[in-house]
Amino acid sequence: MGQHPNNHPRIVDLEAYLSGCTCEYEHPAPEVTLYSGADAAQVLAKDCRAIYGNQPVLLLFDPDTYAVAGADLQQCLVAENVNLRTYQFDSHPVATDTLIETVRTLIQESVLIISVGSGTVNDLGKYSSSEDKIDFWSVPTAPSMNGYTSGIAAIKVKGVKRTLPATPPQRIYVLPEVIQQAPLKLRQAGFCDVLAKVVSDIDWQSESLLCSGSYCGLPAAMMAEVEKSYSEHPEDIGRGDAAAVMGLFNGLLLSGVAMSLAGSSAPASGGEHLVSHFWDMREVITGREPELHGLQVGVGIILSTACYQRLRQLDAAELQSQADQVFAATAAQIPAIWGPYAAEVDKQFQNKRQALKQFDTLLPQKWDALQDLFQQVQPPEYFAELFARTGAPFNLSAFRLTEEEFILAALNSRAIRERITVLDLAANAGVLEAATEDALLLLR
Repeated sequence: MGQHPNNHPRIVDLEAYLSGCTCEYEHPAPEVTLYSGADAAQVLAKDCRAIYGNQPVLLLFDPDTYAVAGADLQQCLVAENVNLRTYQFDSHPVATDTLIETVRTLIQESVLIISVGSGTVNDLGKYSSSEDKIDFWSVPTAPSMNGYTSGIAAIKVKGVKRTLPATPPQRIYVLPEVIQQAPLKLRQAGFCDVLAKVVSDIDWQSESLLCSGSYCGLPAAMMAEVEKSYSEHPEDIGRGDAAAVMGLFNGLLLSGVAMSLAGSSAPASGGEHLVSHFWDMREVITGREPELHGLQVGVGIILSTACYQRLRQLDAAELQSQADQVFAATAAQIPAIWGPYAAEVDKQFQNKRQALKQFDTLLPQKWDALQDLFQQVQPPEYFAELFARTGAPFNLSAFRLTEEEFILAALNSRAIRERITVLDLAANAGVLEAATEDALLLLR
């Protein structure tokens, strides 16, 4: 690993946040540094030359990200005599295990990968560099997702969307004008993605209470300090106000760091993310044109909060012993829904069977404590209004989703991952179908 010649600041000063830790585990300080400025491309190029000299560097981008930032960065790198190799993905690439292999064949003797882009381009560079144990730098092009600083990458493996460990970038170089001028849909996607942590944190606390005991309050404490910078300004984000958009972007960066500190995506990814992964995985089967991950997560937030709203209305006496029946009914749907991917999905679902079987006893035992958590979640109407206030349409038709595909995801996306979420709680409590109908009323 090369040493940075300049003292660019780290994204977070961990010492300032450690008081929020509520667990017994260590949280290694993230090493990600951030340079933000109009001259970020020139600074990156000079740093790259100073650190790596004549060693080969691989630059990744797609047609859109090349136009907004990649071309200028390439010119700066060439001007600094960096030993540069480039690769342009097709428009709207998908992060698959096959495409990862393509990138890894390009690495050859490279000592650094630089990704210019957002979700997919970032994940392809991050995961490939992590697998080959070389350095990775990121040049974000939109405030559209929180994966820039996370220690994971979302990759389709044998058709199944999986969250895989990946080393975060050592350095991030930001061109504020590029972030601020990102299209409205990308800004709206980032707004939805960062607000997911409000719901996923309760998912994590619920799972921890029932199963793992793994919850730590540090990620939530970190996010609480910046939450107002984006959650109170949806109209400004929609209009492209510089302060609001950069507040959103910084919130997304911090959200990714929170996942790295937690050692998992749990602080920012719960049941609301599963429906997005469900639709991504089904694209080959349905032929649906992909939609931005964050926008689909926003739809998932409406579903998850509808589940919490229904769960709040239940008494412990109304819970029934039906874990085996509920599991069997969901498992029975896997072959018809997933076809050639059914075996991989079934493997994921079977991995949490034992945990779900305990729900017949655990849910009644822990119901009062769970209710305290359920009460903390805002109703789905609150989020639907926030998303609409960004000024872009927020409904199923805007995202090319049919009601049938929404219902299929709502009732079955919990099978694609072994993580316990509110979708599992709602299914076992018998309210998932009713919550799905509640969400549909807001998404039509």
